[in-house]
Amino acid sequence: MLRSLKLALLGATVAVGPLAAQRIKLPVKLPQLEDRVHKDSNDAAAHYNVALGYLAANRYDDAERALRTAVTIEPQLAAAWLALGRMPFARSDRLWEEIHDGRVSDSVRNTLRDADRLYRRAFLIDPLVELRIEAAVRPPKSVYWTATDALSRIYDYVFGGFEDIEAGRYEAAYNRLNRLIDDAPTKVEREGMANFVYYYRGLAAAHIYRWDDAIRDFSFLFERMSRHQNPDSLTYYIPMETNQYRYMLAVLKHRAGTLEEAVQLYREALENDVGLYMAHVRLAEIAEMHRNWDQAIVERRNAANANPDDPSLLLDLGKTYAGAGRLAEAEETLRQAMDASPRDSRVPYYLGVVAQLLQKRDDARAAFTRFLALAPSRYDRQIADAKQRLASLQ
Repeated sequence: MLRSLKLALLGATVAVGPLAAQRIKLPVKLPQLEDRVHKDSNDAAAHYNVALGYLAANRYDDAERALRTAVTIEPQLAAAWLALGRMPFARSDRLWEEIHDGRVSDSVRNTLRDADRLYRRAFLIDPLVELRIEAAVRPPKSVYWTATDALSRIYDYVFGGFEDIEAGRYEAAYNRLNRLIDDAPTKVEREGMANFVYYYRGLAAAHIYRWDDAIRDFSFLFERMSRHQNPDSLTYYIPMETNQYRYMLAVLKHRAGTLEEAVQLYREALENDVGLYMAHVRLAEIAEMHRNWDQAIVERRNAANANPDDPSLLLDLGKTYAGAGRLAEAEETLRQAMDASPRDSRVPYYLGVVAQLLQKRDDARAAFTRFLALAPSRYDRQIADAKQRLASLQ
């Protein structure tokens, strides 16, 4: 029984499954999305989905409120952070032209700086975040046609690649962008292409698990940025800095299974930015993979300390304590997470499992009861499990 409960604790997941935007065309109408939010007010995905509906209806203030509610409930919902990072471009049809023509006011520049930070946070949380939201904010073709002839020619070819990415056709996007680069007549021309060509080819490659190809492109971008070379005219489109490329390269090597190189890059990224909390999260994942629980706990603590505004990091720390068999510390940490994030239904679920392991029947009943009161209807598997556990505690 004890072993089965531990396995349930470690294996149970409460995944967020937001819809993806393709030109903000959604499979259901806005009133249905609003009904879902009213029914499941603690569902981060429901708030994200209704935000897409508001974007489609040009209700930008409502969209932004819904997105911020989503990340309040689930701070690691990367898609919502990406959408928030693109909000200024969704709000203004002329913003790209203003950027290109150098007509951005100081106030708008500050807004864009904040948006860049949110964009980077999305890719910090998940470098493989769904990219279809980019369809809502892609620069108009006119911006590129007014640039240099070479950049205009590149964009004419890459336009289809963008459309493939925005539609979730990552393999088609990879093939198109790969042909664009390979067809360049000289090495100088290939390596002189704008960052966004390599950036999106690398992301497309990662989304179809072509890790070596993705690593190649992000290694190239990291080296280019390390040399302070950036041939892009639209730096706002990919607001990444050198250390972010280092971190993303580490994640790709992590996914590819080259763990020693990934660990080295994560450590280097942290040396350059002590606030890069997700690098600690990734290091904890590697430690857990090797069942090095002490090291995993250290990294989880470091992540929570580096970003105290994200209570989901306390949830992760509590789960790791439980995996290590340190149930009393798991219980204490999960209670802290529940106080910090009262709308996150995942926390009382895991707290109930830990309390049950500790044979604290009353506490387990209270936690599972709270979970059932909060849990979105999508969590049907966890709801069924919690009900079974409650029945066994009677």
